[in-house]
Amino acid sequence: MSMPRDDLPYCQCNWFERAAHDPDCAVEFDPELNEYNLKTANGGSMRMYHCPFCAGRAPESLRGQMFATVTSEETFRLHQLTKDLKTEADVREALGDPTHEFEPGVVSQSPPKEGEPPIIKSSKSLSYDQHSDSATIDVTVGRHGKVSITFSGKYIGKPTGR
Repeated sequence: MSMPRDDLPYCQCNWFERAAHDPDCAVEFDPELNEYNLKTANGGSMRMYHCPFCAGRAPESLRGQMFATVTSEETFRLHQLTKDLKTEADVREALGDPTHEFEPGVVSQSPPKEGEPPIIKSSKSLSYDQHSDSATIDVTVGRHGKVSITFSGKYIGKPTGR
């Protein structure tokens, strides 16, 4: 499953629709998000970005509409609020208790290098919803307490009106 390529046309062969209506096929359609997914044996699913027959793109997803837009002004304000925060202690002192805390929160795995195994890293994650109407402040805490801070649009719910 590759990421969508905007330079390719949308699927014209209608395979997605046929597959989703075939009870023997592991493709399902999520009408709320306008997405096609491949059901996996463990009950999960993987999003499909391209048709396996014509290589055309899947329909445009509505997933982006699930999150608030963070204006450039709000991004600047949040940057000013967090720019001097270097450690988890700094973050907790300045921002207070997080809305959510996950241990581990972020897990990443590097691709294996020749003759070496992949390297897996895990970090604590803190998220703060109380400092902005439109953005969540996401904090990744490294093994030695140093932090990386990002902002993302708050979840506002699945799109309606389709």
